[in-house]
Amino acid sequence: MDSRTIRFFIGGFTALLVLAVAVVLFWTYSILFLETPDSGYEYTIEVAPGSSFRQVSSMLADEGLVSNELVFRLYARLRGLDSGIRAGVYRVDENSSPAVLLDALVDGRTIDQSIAVPVPEGWSIARIAERLDARGIVAEDDFLSHAYMSDAYRDFPLLAGVEDGTLLEGFLFPETYRLEPDSRPEFVVRVMLTQFHRAFERSVPQDLRDEWADPSRAGNSLRELLTLASIVEAESPVADMPLVAGVFANRIRDGWRLESDATVNYALGTKNLRPTFADVLTPHPFNTYRFPGLPPGPINNPGMDAILASISPMEHDYFFFLHKPNLETVPSRTYQDHLAAIARYLD
Repeated sequence: MDSRTIRFFIGGFTALLVLAVAVVLFWTYSILFLETPDSGYEYTIEVAPGSSFRQVSSMLADEGLVSNELVFRLYARLRGLDSGIRAGVYRVDENSSPAVLLDALVDGRTIDQSIAVPVPEGWSIARIAERLDARGIVAEDDFLSHAYMSDAYRDFPLLAGVEDGTLLEGFLFPETYRLEPDSRPEFVVRVMLTQFHRAFERSVPQDLRDEWADPSRAGNSLRELLTLASIVEAESPVADMPLVAGVFANRIRDGWRLESDATVNYALGTKNLRPTFADVLTPHPFNTYRFPGLPPGPINNPGMDAILASISPMEHDYFFFLHKPNLETVPSRTYQDHLAAIARYLD
């Protein structure tokens, strides 16, 4: 074979190779970048939390939004985007190209389906669970079963001293949350714990946070503080929280029973303004009419006002208080003074 023939074959082979590469490139381009005629139809797709890229690409292929799943996955891997998609609900035009769709998944251009869920100061976990269920966020029982300390929440520094299996009462910060319907219960608990930590970072000194984040340190634990704060939250208007916290601090210091009506209500599941004689005799560990000192844990989830009042209670020599019908707080130094105040303002 002479050199001319060889050059002819080489030239022909090169031309065929270039043509083949061009065909493959155009084919790949058409798969990834060309949009189909707009039909006006929209898909709603949901990427569940924790979904792998393979699972998402298979879902898109099943919906007809990706014509070649293998090419789509290779393209995402080449761009380093196969691990960067975000969970959520997306609305996608039928004519969107896979490349545009991938960018939307990575950027998190989700539909905002969130619902505002107010969690007031002083609500218990049980009440929070009822509201979440009523708003369609998470089933009540599912939320309650995930509201206990476990390895799932061990990465939160301020829970360092909380033992596994402990109800997270007191740690779910009261706030208005925007949550997606049918959220995972563990996710909702983590959202509230995150807000708890953010609130403490804004309002509580660093040295206290460091102490509470170190389970080996001695002294009152954060959970004990939250227990006191939850009682102050339930027993006092905001303006008088430091005063009321001071009354309870005096009683704890001198070994008195707290005699908090709110703890009796928590123990019995009631909402009485004044407990009955039978109520205060109930042998429940949360009944502070029967047992001195703090109860075993918080009775609700207190707000920052109650927490700060419990960190720095007002210094005074009062051991009793009551609230007038207009909620004004009347403190008393002695039991005799307290009885006189009851006769004057409540009887």
